[in-house]
Amino acid sequence: MTKTSKQLRDQSPDKLPLFWCDRCNKRVNSNEEREHFHPEQCGGCKKFKQTTGDWGYCQSHESVYSGRKMSEHDTCSKWIRGKW
Repeated sequence: MTKTSKQLRDQSPDKLPLFWCDRCNKRVNSNEEREHFHPEQCGGCKKFKQTTGDWGYCQSHESVYSGRKMSEHDTCSKWIRGKW
């Protein structure tokens, strides 16, 4: 049985898998929208500086995420083809 966002938030608010999709301009709950995917992910962006594991920093001054810690699987509308 799939839990609703409210059930997940009440049970474990620190683990709610919500993220903002800048490309679609909407909030995505990966528990409810499993098929949400863009091939243009931060890990493959020329402006992504990987630090540890799946995490790194956006270095694009054009992006709304500039200077923020991001997962390599996040994406934005200012993606630039890079290392992937």
